[in-house]
Formats: sequence, C-alpha cells, structure tokens
Amino acid sequence: MVALRRVDKKRFKELTYPHLEFLYNVALKYSGNKYDAEDLVQETMVTGYTKFQQLRDEKSCRAWLFTILRNHFLRERKQFLKRPYLDDGSSYLDYISDEKSSGFVDRLIEKDANKELHRVLATISEKFQSPLILYYMEEMTYQEISKYLDIPIGTVMSRLARGKRHLKKGLLKSSGRKKSAGKIIQMMNLIMLH
Repeated sequence: MVALRRVDKKRFKELTYPHLEFLYNVALKYSGNKYDAEDLVQETMVTGYTKFQQLRDEKSCRAWLFTILRNHFLRERKQFLKRPYLDDGSSYLDYISDEKSSGFVDRLIEKDANKELHRVLATISEKFQSPLILYYMEEMTYQEISKYLDIPIGTVMSRLARGKRHLKKGLLKSSGRKKSAGKIIQMMNLIMLH
C-alpha cells in the first residue's frame, strides 16, 4: 500500500475552493439534478485532495479539477448505462421544493424546460455534451474549452456545431412537433442563458 504524501490543507483550500461554484455548475449540467451534482463535486474534491501533489501549475487548477470531475462523470455514466433502468417516471423528488411559492408557475415551466433539456443533453455523446456545457452554460471561450478538453480549437468549433444540431434534433423529436422549431430554439436560448 502506497502512503499518501502530506497535503498542505491551507494551500489546497486556497487553490481549489474558489472553483467550487464552477465545478458544481458543470456537475449540475452533466447530471441534471443537485444531489448527483453534489456527489460529483465531493468525489472531485476528494480525488483532488489525494492527488494534489500531481497539480503541476497552480494557474491551471480549475482545468485540473474540471478534468477530475469529467473523468468521474464519465466513469459513473458508464456504470449507470450498465444498470437496469427502474424509474417509472413518477420520481417523488421532483415534487419536493425548497423554493418560496411566488412565481410558482414560472418556475414549473422553467423546471420542465430544464428537465427536457437535461434529458436530451444526456442522450448526446459526451464529446459534444462537454463543449456545449462549457460554451453555453459556463460561458467559456473556444480557447478555454480547447485547453480544458485538450483538443484543437477547430475541433471545439465543429463539436459545438454538431452538438447544437444533435440537441435541436433531440428537442424537436421529444416535442413531437417537427414544425415547432421556432419554439424549440426559443426554449434552447432561454435555457442556455441560465
């Protein structure tokens, strides 16, 4: 058994904690629910802590943590796909709300739109999913995405274009109305602004 190196807890916190919100937002986009997102972030931080000595450049801490989070997500997704699907669609957690009652109808509409977007996003290959999340939901530049995913900028651009086509096709298919493309595009624009 290999002994873990002693980690400077203070330095770990200084470098990693400023990126927790970013990690949570990406995890939420990947997983589609706050409980799995919290688990993903927690696993990321534990792995980051145990492998902190592997961080070569402190300026790239955010990208390093993103890579860890993405690897955990991909591993869990692979395991999830091997399991039988038991949800009958009546998830009781969807009915639990910690929000105030004002604007309830608006939140329900947005929640349904977000749920549908996450459902369709989950069906898209991860190589298209990650650039979409990072560009539209985390507002990263092509250069930043290229660095985070370790792919050329041209590949980032083509994956974004193909990912948008897959997303649009999936949303149109799920709506069951091929002629409502304008409404689907409006929904995508509304969601991607949040």
